[in-house]
Amino acid sequence: MQQNEEKRAHVRLSKPFAVSIKPFVFPLQRQSATQVHSVDISEGGLLVHCAKRFQVGDKLQVTIFIPSLNKFHPGFFKVFESDVGQSLTAVAEVVRIQEIATLRDYATGLKFLDIYEDDWQALRMLILRELRKKQDAP
Repeated sequence: MQQNEEKRAHVRLSKPFAVSIKPFVFPLQRQSATQVHSVDISEGGLLVHCAKRFQVGDKLQVTIFIPSLNKFHPGFFKVFESDVGQSLTAVAEVVRIQEIATLRDYATGLKFLDIYEDDWQALRMLILRELRKKQDAP
C-alpha cells in the first residue's frame, strides 16, 4: 500500500459553506449551536474547523447552508429557486479530531449518519458539478 493512497470513499469539494452544529441530544431546542465553516465536503460527510472540542463518537445535528442547493433537488424545489436560506440538515458523527495549535481550533471530521435522500442526492450532484467546473477551468 502506498503512503499517499487515498482512503476516502467519496471525493471532496473544498468549499467554505456556513455550518451550524449542535449536540444531537434531546431536547434539541435546548442545545446551543456552534457556527463554523466547512473546509471540505463530500457526499459522506465534511470537515470543519471548530473552536469547540467535540469527542470522537459524538452525534451532532449539522445544518449546512448551501446556496443554489435547490437547483439539484428533485421535483418542485427547482421551481422555487432562491439562494437565500437553502440548507440541508443531517445527523453526523464525529470520526476525527485534530488540534490545530496555530489556529487554536480543532479540525473535526464528521460522517453523515442520517440525511434525507433528496438532500443527499442534491448535495452529490452539486459536488459533481463543482468538481467538473474545476477540472474544465484552464
